[in-house]
Amino acid sequence: MKRLLAFAFLAVLERVVRLFMPRVGTHRILLAPGIEPLRWKLGRLRAWRTFERTARTVPAYRQFLAERGFPRRLDTRGGVEAALLTIPEMDKDSYIKRWSIPERCVGGRIPRRGVIVDESSGSSGTPTSWIRGPRERQATRQILQLGYSNTAKSMKHPPFVLNAFSLGAWATGMNVTTSLTDVSMIKSIGPDKNKIIQTMQEFGPNFTYVILSYPPFLKALFDDDRIDWSQYDIVAAFGGEGISEGMRDRILQVAHSAYGSYGASDLEINLALETDFTVELRRAIAESPELAKRISKRAEYGVLPMVFQFNPFNYLIETNDKGELLVTIARAENLNPRIRYNIHDRGHVLRVSELEPVLKELGYGRVMKSKLLDLPLLFHYGRSDLSVDFNGAVIGPDSLRDVINAHELLLGIVENHRLISFEDAGGDRQLHLAIQLVEGRDPVGLDAGALAAHVFAELRRANGDFHNAVLTSDDAMLPTLAFYRFREGPFEGDGAKLKNEYVAHLEAAEAEAAGLDLRIVAEK
Repeated sequence: MKRLLAFAFLAVLERVVRLFMPRVGTHRILLAPGIEPLRWKLGRLRAWRTFERTARTVPAYRQFLAERGFPRRLDTRGGVEAALLTIPEMDKDSYIKRWSIPERCVGGRIPRRGVIVDESSGSSGTPTSWIRGPRERQATRQILQLGYSNTAKSMKHPPFVLNAFSLGAWATGMNVTTSLTDVSMIKSIGPDKNKIIQTMQEFGPNFTYVILSYPPFLKALFDDDRIDWSQYDIVAAFGGEGISEGMRDRILQVAHSAYGSYGASDLEINLALETDFTVELRRAIAESPELAKRISKRAEYGVLPMVFQFNPFNYLIETNDKGELLVTIARAENLNPRIRYNIHDRGHVLRVSELEPVLKELGYGRVMKSKLLDLPLLFHYGRSDLSVDFNGAVIGPDSLRDVINAHELLLGIVENHRLISFEDAGGDRQLHLAIQLVEGRDPVGLDAGALAAHVFAELRRANGDFHNAVLTSDDAMLPTLAFYRFREGPFEGDGAKLKNEYVAHLEAAEAEAAGLDLRIVAEK
């Protein structure tokens, strides 16, 4: 009876909610402050309902649960929230790769009409297709339009969106274009500086240009001196990877605002957004070690987290024992449901009611003044699988290892390798592939250029996202590679720890001190 009443209530509620969502003005009512506890609870009820619906109607999920001996109905006698914690995790390897797309769809089939397919290749090298039905695309569109409308309030002129995300089948570029066409003039250019500058010069300064892309591209674009940026009103929005506050400050020298979005092709492109509140909070975390210790895991992970806000009515976001985010899309409309999906990102959730007393205690009450929404906070620390982001692509140390091990000469002379993501003196985020040679081997005598070209070519062949990222990268931010003598350069401190370190995230001063050799640059 409890189940029937809860699900019937949700059905009525969602009919009402759908009446408010199409218009941005009424959609804002759904995010009004003061009802966060209700949204939080309703989101968990929706996740419960979506789990049981998926278990009943999706063939792949029925098999997934059966293999784990898990029932299709939750035992909620101890509470819905506790019951949700018992559902098995899924990820790309355990679920997506094991069953076909139709088997993962509601009803075991792909609808004949209204479906859009986009693609991601991630770090695996094999493209993965993701299908989006009309209801979920509508939801994504409405959320993007809402975020866009909030930014539009600060615009001096009529808006003109320049979509500089990668186009084609890539998820973000495609979805941004289809989502914002109804509410703005838009030109889908892709990551091409020349065309963006040409477009702005052609249309002139009487528009507010909303430029959307990956952070490194935005930085490179705004460093281009072929245009007088001071003559234009610009809003910057980014996704695909995080930024340092130094890079944000550089972008803000040209744009009057710069906000990021968190999403993933595996799930949805716009799960959470930066706001004025989250940016202020992030800057406070960077400033105060005590605040960072109380509310974040910066000391543990060595990374300043990106901080976003998300709607708990639509998404149930949890953290497992490994510190990885688990996401349940609570809406029932998705063709291809994901329940407690592990994208292997590190992060955690903090509610505003938990944060506020800590800010006041430590003298950061001013941060709360920028809060417009009481939506919960998502702290994101990057990939848990030791991957690094480069211009919107994800590359892992295992990919570099596989290239080395498949090459007869490299296999015999390489001791260790490391992906080094660092910020240079100009604020640009760079990727350096450092390869340590075995003891006694000297880089002198190696045909380093030819070996580096081979490594880059193989990485690009295996990882379509990385190939595209190199093609669209500014010349000043192309990845570099170098061979180092045993325990020299960035490997000087190796041996002090039991385990090898395969990834390093360095600030500008740390990168300079590490003695990185940046002479061999990837070719486009």
